[in-house]
Amino acid sequence: MKSTTRGGRILAGLAMTVAYLMAACAGDDASMRVTAQVDTIGGVVVVRNKGAQWREPERWQVVEEFRVGGSAWGENPEEELSYSRNSSVTLGPGGQIVVLEFSTGRVVMFNGEGEFARDFGRHGEGPGEFGNPTAVARDGAGRLWVRDFEGRYHVFDANGTFQKTVRGPFRPLRRLQHPLLWEPGGTLVQEVAADEGAVLYLRVDTLGQVVDTAAMLPTPDLSNGFVNRRLPPGLESARRVGGLYVPRHVWALAPDGTIWSATSGQLRLIRTTGDGDTLRIVETSHRSAEFDASDRTLIAEGLREAGMRRGDVELVRPLVTAIHVMDDGHILVGIVEKVGEATSIFDVFDPAGFFLGTIDMGFVIPNRNLPALVGDTVIAVTPGDLDLPHLVRATIKRSR
Repeated sequence: MKSTTRGGRILAGLAMTVAYLMAACAGDDASMRVTAQVDTIGGVVVVRNKGAQWREPERWQVVEEFRVGGSAWGENPEEELSYSRNSSVTLGPGGQIVVLEFSTGRVVMFNGEGEFARDFGRHGEGPGEFGNPTAVARDGAGRLWVRDFEGRYHVFDANGTFQKTVRGPFRPLRRLQHPLLWEPGGTLVQEVAADEGAVLYLRVDTLGQVVDTAAMLPTPDLSNGFVNRRLPPGLESARRVGGLYVPRHVWALAPDGTIWSATSGQLRLIRTTGDGDTLRIVETSHRSAEFDASDRTLIAEGLREAGMRRGDVELVRPLVTAIHVMDDGHILVGIVEKVGEATSIFDVFDPAGFFLGTIDMGFVIPNRNLPALVGDTVIAVTPGDLDLPHLVRATIKRSR
């Protein structure tokens, strides 16, 4: 994933920053306010946001286009999504919607209006069967590629007819769903587990061979935490603390091949090149990382159950749950408002890292779900009443 020289990238970034600030200072009629400080430290651009750029009339709005599903399996279970979490969504020709379900090991296809079209696949080892499916993408020829945790790609035609299985170079990351992208040049971009505590992006050809790699991103050191500790059954508080308050690394690949990443306990975004150079650091001060009373109570109970002391483990209050980079480079950062609950709130940053403001999707996107973002369209599987799944499509309306 090579790109232009590091010096050229920095100059381009500085030019973008200067142009942005000039536009923001154009006068009282300008749509943006200057509420950020920009410095260059050791060749890295540092953006320190002090507040939102949007004035109220310029705030983006999210308009829901449709919502379908939400009923339990009945006489036609193939027409219903089976579970509201652990799913990936992608789009096909003509707005076709494809949902990959981890729990059932199947692919469910809907038309652009959310009407059921067909389903195929299941858990298994045979042709067209999945060993825990983790990613889905459609290539330029209209074929559907499904990746499973065993490291295989299963290829189907546009109608869901199985064509072939391709052995991939590595297993994917140990997470239930991850992005899988097709590039115009005919290569797949995927995430894999490179080494313990690191993430790597790969380009892979249609034969499963590695074409190019991006730099490894180190993840937080959890060696002294809950992750490597075997907890006996019945320690609900300890397990909850380990699941909620252990720091995690989140990241997303931008359309230009750079990578935006953050640690869950801090709203601090880092942009790196595919070669591993840090280009930009984006800091904000409008989100508190302090534990509240309920956090401290749960942590104390969990540590006591696990037989651990507070100094034995690094814990953070989660702020960031996910990063999504839009086609034009704008960044949507999922924000945890209440610990333990899925989020519908996203902080919006422009491609240069200036904080614009906050939007509410109007529906939650669970951590283990991967939505489809195409242009200003968002499609996701969201839990409804009794955790029954809905398929939702919404459009982000930008001010002009």
